[in-house]
Amino acid sequence: MARLRNLLPQGGSLPPEEWGRRHAGIMMLLWLNVLAVPIYGVAGGHSTLVHDVDSGVALGVFAALGATTRLSRKLRAASASLGLLTAAALLIHDSGGLLEWHFYFFVLIIVLTLYEDWMPFLLAVAFVLIHHGVLGTLEPRGVFDRREEWEHPWTWATIHAAFVAAAGVAALAAWRLNEDVRSKMRAAHRQLEVASETDSLTGLGNRRKLMAELQEISTSGKSAVLVILDLDGFKSYNDTFGHPAGDSLLARIGARLQQTTDGRGCAYRLGGDEFCSIWDVDETSRASAEAVSAAAMCEQGEGFSITAAYGAVAMPGEASTAEAALQTADRRMYSHKHGSRSSSSVQSRDVLLQALAELRPELGPHIDAVMVLAEDVARGLGLAPHVIEQVRQAAQLHDIGKIAIPNAILDKPGPLDAEEWEFIRRHTIIGERIVNAAPALAEVALLVRSSHERCDGGGYPDGLTGDAIPIGSRIISVCDAFDAMTSDRPYRLAMTPHDALAELQRCSGTQFDGEVVAAFAATLYQPTREPAEKQHRKLSRASTESS
Repeated sequence: MARLRNLLPQGGSLPPEEWGRRHAGIMMLLWLNVLAVPIYGVAGGHSTLVHDVDSGVALGVFAALGATTRLSRKLRAASASLGLLTAAALLIHDSGGLLEWHFYFFVLIIVLTLYEDWMPFLLAVAFVLIHHGVLGTLEPRGVFDRREEWEHPWTWATIHAAFVAAAGVAALAAWRLNEDVRSKMRAAHRQLEVASETDSLTGLGNRRKLMAELQEISTSGKSAVLVILDLDGFKSYNDTFGHPAGDSLLARIGARLQQTTDGRGCAYRLGGDEFCSIWDVDETSRASAEAVSAAAMCEQGEGFSITAAYGAVAMPGEASTAEAALQTADRRMYSHKHGSRSSSSVQSRDVLLQALAELRPELGPHIDAVMVLAEDVARGLGLAPHVIEQVRQAAQLHDIGKIAIPNAILDKPGPLDAEEWEFIRRHTIIGERIVNAAPALAEVALLVRSSHERCDGGGYPDGLTGDAIPIGSRIISVCDAFDAMTSDRPYRLAMTPHDALAELQRCSGTQFDGEVVAAFAATLYQPTREPAEKQHRKLSRASTESS
């Protein structure tokens, strides 16, 4: 029996929209019968007008009930089914038991399986059995048209009901297949829904899942704390150990965050090295949620240290909508991130500058002059504040690699030979290595490396061209060249600022970036503040005096 139940369709699984479409089609057939049955009776002279009117009214009642949307699906399906089955019975009765009209039941059993519900199907079989048996006993010539059927109405009623049920076997098979297909489609849809809300690398919920959860929290009004976390040190880890190792690190951190929030909230990965957690706590526990989440993100090892900047917001006290919560937490996270980065980067820069001052004190005024010019040009180009700060730091550190160059080469009074130039060209790579030793200055180190590239590809160490050279490096190149030209050297006298600017403009588009040179020229003679040229002359005099 269990095996038979598994083979048979379950029934009642038709989606509401599809059930509505099929019911509408069956109702159209019923309304057609409401009109056709009385017309058949009158036109064929099989019954009286009163009988036909009564038949039409009875069928109309079934049709009206089937069209009543306030009724349940089962009642509407039963009304439509009984209406059609009654129409078939009336056709058989009006025709005097004509065999051909018995086949109408075979058609109806297939039609009624469109409901994919056992009730209409079994109702049809039971109707045939009872109708043929009862009326076949009371009025056999109105149901059957052969003597042996008149004499044994219940036997033949059972046979007819069995044939009607057998006619529905194919429909049952199609019904079962439809259920299997819909079941598989629902399973596939559920899998797609889960996949669309899951981060494939960590298995955590993604941004879509997070937004859905935040919307639910804002709608319900329940208390929660949202924490957004962004890894510090991950880019350096990825560059050092490779992307597969970086993916493994993200997976480990995601698992720790999930384990930390287990039972008290949920963890999410928003993309890249950005994670998030929602805690089922009130506003008083915000600091605790931040600390626990941030601790789960940390990992140290030989040659690397991963920490996290974070920002949190309490709902609904500090943000009543999902969008407001994300914006507030995101803003606090970036404030924390930039604050911690500037502190560590400034400390690292100061250590390197002190080392440079101890080893090459004569470079101090030159560094300061290039820093002033580069900062003004970066600001004139409208760069973002954090980019301006990176340019400023890179300008101060662009010569840090010269501490590894022999004094005999740096202080040589005449032109350098090819071997000496090779030493000089290495100073940007050495500088990058030194600056990169401080993780907070990783982006500054890239600017130092490319500070002697040329737009036409003739620079060093990588021969980069055009926009492939970082904008900060292009700015430093122009400012460094200007200061070098306007400062005395052992082998030549200083040029005037006017002549130095003319030389920059002559080499614009080849050695130097044209846009940067134009911004430099505008900045050098800016009337709204102390001209950069004047500042530079002060620093240049200091440089000349120190040398």
